[in-house]
Amino acid sequence: MSCWHFCHNYKNHTMLHFVENVDQIIENIKTMEQYLDSDNIAEKEFARELVKKGRSMLVYKVNGENHFAPGRFLGFKKNSMAAHLENENRETRDPAQSLQALMGKPFTHAAIEKEFNDYAGKFKGNTLKSKRKYWRVRNDSNKYFELDPVAPETATRELAAQ
Repeated sequence: MSCWHFCHNYKNHTMLHFVENVDQIIENIKTMEQYLDSDNIAEKEFARELVKKGRSMLVYKVNGENHFAPGRFLGFKKNSMAAHLENENRETRDPAQSLQALMGKPFTHAAIEKEFNDYAGKFKGNTLKSKRKYWRVRNDSNKYFELDPVAPETATRELAAQ
């Protein structure tokens, strides 16, 4: 491959950057929840597949129930379906170290694994059988983060404004 071809493609490639604070993770949680609740089948299936295939999961609450989202999506700034798909086969960096720096050591526990399987079991298809690690997302007051319930059209407007 010529240098021009490689450099041209590299310049057009959007490089993903690791999150630097919990607010950026929360922004991605809102995006993930928007996809999970979407009327767009492609967005919904994209989010469900990410959850089912995740090995490093972040735990947060929605309406008092634990929800789970993969670190491979939440760990990159301003992530989206388009950015993730564009970088899926090119991006080899694992955001786990950045997540650990922000959130502490991950944990594993039979009870949270059961909750994950119950949550992901609502989606069509199988989850990975490998062992997962978890981080609990906390707010500024060090309480478990709970996403405020908002109407989907409000969430869409908020994300579009960003």
